[in-house]
Order: sequence, then structure tokens, then C-alpha cells
Amino acid sequence: MSTEQGTTAGTTDEVPPRPATFRAVPMPALIAVGFVAICISPIAFLGGPWFLVFLLPLALGWWVVRTRTTVDVEALRVRSAWGSQRLAWDDLATLRVVERGWVRAVRGDESELALVGVRTRDLGRVAQASGGRITMPTPEEVEDAAAHQRELEATRMRIARLREAEQQTDQQTDQQTEQPTDRDPADATPGEGSGRA
Repeated sequence: MSTEQGTTAGTTDEVPPRPATFRAVPMPALIAVGFVAICISPIAFLGGPWFLVFLLPLALGWWVVRTRTTVDVEALRVRSAWGSQRLAWDDLATLRVVERGWVRAVRGDESELALVGVRTRDLGRVAQASGGRITMPTPEEVEDAAAHQRELEATRMRIARLREAEQQTDQQTDQQTEQPTDRDPADATPGEGSGRA
């Protein structure tokens, strides 16, 4: 019995990371959709075809609830209002970050899939939910890289200052070596002699 407990205690089951869900519009937006439904109810209750006006908040609510990207250890799942796409990690070539808009998943055949709700700031959560399929630097690594970049920039500035000082020194020595040749008495004598004659 003790051997079973020893092996049970010795094994460590890795807990898979929790899936991450990214939405284009956060769920509290349903409150606004409900407010729109309340506001248009006087028009909708006029009777006849006006009742179809209630389809507008219904469609908005459907879009808010349905549209999302889910990231887990198996795949990326993108759901739109009328369909969904699944992209396995093995089919993913890279993620393309755009300045505005959603991050794009690039497949091996260069086709792209917009990851609805995933922005550049969310890449850390994507990396964590992927279970190591995507690596992102930790905050400590980012700080170390920033410190290294600052050190490199300071070194470049020092080298540039040393080169400037060396150039100034070279220019001063060149000027000092050129000045005696300008005052050479042999050069000045013929000019003075020709001026007197």
C-alpha cells in the first residue's frame, strides 16, 4: 500500500492551461442591446410589420454572443455570427500583427484568418493558452531586453563621442603640421623681394 502512495505522490500530472476566449465586443454590451430593444418597443408595438424591428436587437445580441476566438492547446477556433473555423496548431505558420485590427493567423499556404477579438496586447494570453505552442517573452525577459538595448545605445553614444574627439584631435594635428609650411621663409622671401623690385 505504501508503494502505491509513493508512486501516486511521485507522479505529477500537468494541468493543461485553461482556454482563453477573446470577444470582439465584451459581453456587457448585451446591456446596451437590451436598452435598444426597450427603446424600439414603442415602434414595434404599433402593430403589423413594425414588430419586425425587434429583429435588430436580436441580431445584435446574436452577434455579441456568438463572435469570438477561443485558444486552447489543440487549436484556434474562430466563430463568426454565421460560421466557425478551426485552425490546428500544426497548420499555423505564424501570427501576423497588424497596426489596427485583429491579429491574423497565417496558414502554411499563406492564407490568413483574422482572430476576432485578439489584439497585439493579447498575445501573452494566447501564448499561455496555447500550452507552449507560441512563446512570448516574460515581463522579466522584456525588462532585460530593454536594459540591454539601453546599454547598447549608451555604448554607441560613447563610441560616437570617442570618434568625434579623435577626429577633432586629428584635425588639430593636421592644422598644426600645415601652419609651419604656410610660414616657410623660403615662400615668403620671393614674394617680398618681387614686391620691392
